[in-house]
Amino acid sequence: MGSLQPRKPLWTPAHTKQTTIVKFIHYVNKNHKLQLQTYDDLWNWSVHPRTLRTFWRDAYIFLGIAPPSRSEKQIGPALHSLDGQSQLMFPPPTFFPDEKFNLAEFILRGHEDGKVAIHFVREGKPGVEHVTWSSLRQRTAEAYDAMVSSDVKPGDIVAVVMANSVDTIVLALATLSIGAVWASASPELGVQAIIDRYDQLKPAIIFADDAYIYAGKTIVLQDRIESWSKSLAAHNEKLVNVVVLAYCGGPVEISRIGRGISWDDFRQRKTGRELSFLQSPFIHPAFILFSSGTTGAPKCIVHSAGGVALKVNCDSRLQNDLRPEDVFFQYTTTAWVMWVLNFVNLSIGATMLLYDGSPFHPEPGILLKLAQNLGVTVFGTSPRYLSELSSRNIMPRKQYNMSNLRTVTSTGSVLTKEQYEWFYQDGFPKHTQLISMSGGTDIAGCFVGGCAILPVYAGEIQAKCLGMSIDILDASRIDPVSIEDLHQPGELVCRQPFPSQPLQFYGMSGQEKYQKSYFSTFGNGIWCQGDFIQKIRHSNGLILLGRSDGVLNPSGVRFGSAEIYSVTETMKDISDAICVGQRRSFDDEEIVLLFVKMKPSHRLTPQLTTSLKTAIKERYSIRHVPAYIFEVPDIPYTINGKKCEINVKQIVSGMNTKVSGTVANPQSLEAYKNYFNLPQREKGKSKL
Repeated sequence: MGSLQPRKPLWTPAHTKQTTIVKFIHYVNKNHKLQLQTYDDLWNWSVHPRTLRTFWRDAYIFLGIAPPSRSEKQIGPALHSLDGQSQLMFPPPTFFPDEKFNLAEFILRGHEDGKVAIHFVREGKPGVEHVTWSSLRQRTAEAYDAMVSSDVKPGDIVAVVMANSVDTIVLALATLSIGAVWASASPELGVQAIIDRYDQLKPAIIFADDAYIYAGKTIVLQDRIESWSKSLAAHNEKLVNVVVLAYCGGPVEISRIGRGISWDDFRQRKTGRELSFLQSPFIHPAFILFSSGTTGAPKCIVHSAGGVALKVNCDSRLQNDLRPEDVFFQYTTTAWVMWVLNFVNLSIGATMLLYDGSPFHPEPGILLKLAQNLGVTVFGTSPRYLSELSSRNIMPRKQYNMSNLRTVTSTGSVLTKEQYEWFYQDGFPKHTQLISMSGGTDIAGCFVGGCAILPVYAGEIQAKCLGMSIDILDASRIDPVSIEDLHQPGELVCRQPFPSQPLQFYGMSGQEKYQKSYFSTFGNGIWCQGDFIQKIRHSNGLILLGRSDGVLNPSGVRFGSAEIYSVTETMKDISDAICVGQRRSFDDEEIVLLFVKMKPSHRLTPQLTTSLKTAIKERYSIRHVPAYIFEVPDIPYTINGKKCEINVKQIVSGMNTKVSGTVANPQSLEAYKNYFNLPQREKGKSKL
C-alpha cells in the first residue's frame, strides 16, 4: 500500500458548540448520566449491543421524528430487548413496533407557511420558481384528492417517469399521504429499462413527463411513452392510468398512450377533500428503489417510511450538520437513491434548491452561479463533477462568491486524494468542509461519511456513521475475522441491525435474493456490503477502495481500482480512466487492464504509458502496475455517474453480459470487446 504516514488535515472544525452532534452528545449524557466526550465515544455507545436500541430511540426523539403529541415516556422501544445480545439482521428485525407514522405528514408539518420550501430552476426556463410551504401543502392536497379519486389505495404502487421537479415532489408527498408506495425512474431511461422496472411492480398509476431538456436539447418522449405504456398495460390489469405531463407546456397526444390521460384531466378529478395522512406502522413500505441493473434486471428494494426518515435525519443532521436555516442542494436524477434522500431532507425545514438539467449548461458554472445567487450552504455533488471543474479550470472560490458555503458532500464513487487536495488548494473556500460519504440504495443512507467535529484528511472518509456497527473483515476467509485494527484492506460489513434495512426485495423469490445479496458471505448476523475499505492508523479515517466485486487481484494481491484512479487523476493529458481485472476461462491468473480516455488533441504515447506505470509503482507497488494500458474512445458510466467496471470486466473476460438501460452510453462498451483476445500471459510470470 501507499504511504500512510501522519499528515496535516486539510480542514479542521470550528464553532463546534453550534453543531447538532454536540447538542446530541449533551442530550445523551443528560438522559443517561454519561460522560461521552468525543465522536468515538458516541459512536461506540451507539453500536454496543446493550445500547444500540437506546441510541435509535434517542435519535428518534431528539430529531423530532416522534409525533409531537406523544411524550417521551409514551414512546416504546426501538427494538425489543435481547438482553444485550447481538441480533440477527436477516430476516430484518422490526424497529419501533409500537409507533405509528406518516412520512408526508412528517415532511410537511411544523414549517412556517410563508417560508420558501423549494427554489426550483429548470434548464431552458428563465428565472427561479419559489415554492412556499403553504403552496407545497396546497399542491400536495390537490394531487392527493385526485389520486384518491383515481382509486389509489394504501399499499398500491405509484410510479413515475419524471424529471427532478416540484411536480414530482408533490406527487411523492401525495402518494405517501395515502399510504401508497413510491417508485421513480428518470425520463432519460430507455424503454426496456422502464419496462424492466415497472413490469415487476404492477403499479396502480404511472405519471410521465412527455419530454426533457438536457444540455440545450429537447428530447421528446412521445414514442417512448407509447412503447412502454402499451407493454405495461398489456401485463397489468391494476394499471388505472398513465398520466402524461406536458414538460414544455405544449399539447400532449394522449390517444397513442396505453390507458393515457393528460395531467389536466387527472387534476379535474379533485373533489375538494382535505389532505389526510394515513397513520401506519413505523415500518410501513414507502419507497421501492432499484439496484443499478447494469448486468441484468434491477432488483426492487422496498424501504420503510420510518426507517428512511430516521436514517436520513441521522445522516444529514448528526453527520453532515444540515440545519433548518440552511439552503441545501443535491444534484441528482429521480432514478438515484439521492433523490429520495434529498426529498426527505425537506423534513428538516431547510430550503431546497431543486435543479433539472445539465450541470454545465447553459454555462459551465451554472450550479455554482445558482449556489452563489441563492445562498446555498450545503452543496451535494459527485467526484465526477469535481473532476470536471478541475479539468475545465473552474475555480469556484475565485470566480463566485462562496462565502455562505459551509459544506460540500460527495458521493457516487470514490473521491481521490488528489481531488481533496485540488478542492482546498485551488477549488473551494478553505472554510468549507468536504464530506465524502458512502452507503447506497441498499440502505437508503450511509455506512461511512462526514462528521462536523472531526478534521478532514486528503483521501479519507471521516467516520463510521452513528448506529452503524461497521467492521472490516478479512475477505479471504469465510469466518468473520476483523482486520480493521491491523489497518489492512478488507470487506466493509455491518454487525448490528439498523432501521433503514430493506423490508424486502419485491417480487418472486425476493427474500432469497435479499439474503443472497448481503448475508451469503458471513451469515445472517453480518451484512456484507460488497465494498473494499481500509482504516487509517493515524486518524481512524477510512479509505474506500472500490467495490469488492471489482477488486483487482493479480497474483493473489488484492487492491481497489480507486488506487489506480488516484494516479490517473494526476496525469494532465488523461481525461478519464477505467481499471478492471481480466481472467478468461483459460487464464491461470488475473491481470490488470487500464483503459484511458485522452483529452482532446492528446494521445496515449509510449512515453506517457511508461510515466503512468512508473507513477503507479512509486505510489503503491510494482504489483499495482497494470499488465496493459490502452486508449479507448470513451468510458462507460451509469446514468447515476458510476463507472461500469463490472460490465467491462465481464466483456474483457469473455462472459456473457446483458447491458441494461441504466448504462448512459452503452455504445462505448463495444470498444472493449477487442481486448478479450489479448495474448495469454505466461504462467508464473508475476510481479511478486
